[in-house]
Amino acid sequence: MSKKSASNQSDSHTEVHVESHSEQSATSPTSEQVVELTADLQRLQAEFANYNRRAEAERAEVIDFAKARVVREFLTVRDSFDAEAAHRPAGVDSQWAASIDAIRGQFDQVLASLGVERFASVGQPFDPHLHEAVASDGAGDTVTEELAPGYKQGTTILRHAMVKVGSPTVPPATHS
Repeated sequence: MSKKSASNQSDSHTEVHVESHSEQSATSPTSEQVVELTADLQRLQAEFANYNRRAEAERAEVIDFAKARVVREFLTVRDSFDAEAAHRPAGVDSQWAASIDAIRGQFDQVLASLGVERFASVGQPFDPHLHEAVASDGAGDTVTEELAPGYKQGTTILRHAMVKVGSPTVPPATHS
């Protein structure tokens, strides 16, 4: 063969590559690998969904805590409205008194929109979760007088009611 024909033969030579079984499994996954990867993906999706729920619950808890803290500060303003009404002079200008009452009503509406409610104490059994006893009227565990109102926001007690505890006063029986 001449040199020219030998080089033509080498140029026309094509290489054939046959993949072994190990090379094939590295490039295309087996059904076991697909199942394992699918399970891993599902587990990660569930963990991420749980993380999102926890994060959202924590955010809501922080917001509720901050809201309760701010509302507690404003309860003293509400107490001032009650003190004004209790000590309002008899000869005060009626238009001025009506405007103060309107402001108190507006203030109460804002508190209500925040989920804040005043709870009743007088006549109720003393509950240390709701009441703070600061005086006693003798033996008994019934709230006889409310010295400062209690407030709650949902199930959270914002401020315990300051109360006097004693025996409930029973109206005298009338004989007919």
